[in-house]
Amino acid sequence: MVASDLKKIERKTMIRAPRSRVWRALTDVGEFCVWFRAETAEKAFRPGAAVNMLSTYEGSCYRMKFTIHIVDMVPEERFSWRWHPGTNPSGEDLSGEPMTLVEFHLEDAEGGTLVTVTETGFDLLLQDRQARVFGENEGGWQAQMASLEQYLGQRA
Repeated sequence: MVASDLKKIERKTMIRAPRSRVWRALTDVGEFCVWFRAETAEKAFRPGAAVNMLSTYEGSCYRMKFTIHIVDMVPEERFSWRWHPGTNPSGEDLSGEPMTLVEFHLEDAEGGTLVTVTETGFDLLLQDRQARVFGENEGGWQAQMASLEQYLGQRA
């Protein structure tokens, strides 16, 4: 399921795994890096941490550096972070640009866990990046949720 209005991306995926297993895949750095296709030297996610990562995702984002700023971790319910989304082909300094907010919500569902990921704040990005970054991330979240589902299907 997809909802989008150039301000918000929302995807819902039913994962046939217990909520505790999905939570671990989202919040254990090692597991996160496998399905999200990234590398990091960090040992753990924790609220307030800025986690530097390197994308191993094939395509335009390959070897792109990014940082996720962990906002909130409510065990087996909510995991959220802020980041500067999308590619930056011009290499301009984005440090002054507001970050988007990514939130994962977990709910028990018959046969597994309903995972909802939302990303908001695209309307606050630099004007010339809004539509491009929104499009990149809309497709990116589709791929990432499929990757999470496949990862948990193999490892649950």
